[in-house]
Amino acid sequence: MKRAAFGLLIALIGSGCVQSSSLEQVRPGMSRDQVMSVMGQPESSMHTAGRECAVYSVLKDFWMRVPWDMSNRYYVCYSNGRVDYFGRVDRQEIASR
Repeated sequence: MKRAAFGLLIALIGSGCVQSSSLEQVRPGMSRDQVMSVMGQPESSMHTAGRECAVYSVLKDFWMRVPWDMSNRYYVCYSNGRVDYFGRVDRQEIASR
């Protein structure tokens, strides 16, 4: 059982998850390059009318993790190449903005 939990942890670390402290450094008005230097490459991205949103997996705080749910997904949306808004992924919210 310990090996399975350790393997899951290693897989999540290697899958591109970032720490929540990185997300705290993101501010409105930052350029795409500035965000990528803090957060790294996004997991995926979405395009809507005149806006691009990058999606990142962020590891939960240690005490909030459970083996089947160790990360949250967050978006960073750009308008004219600058951060317009960001937060936890809720697909309805992204589509409505």
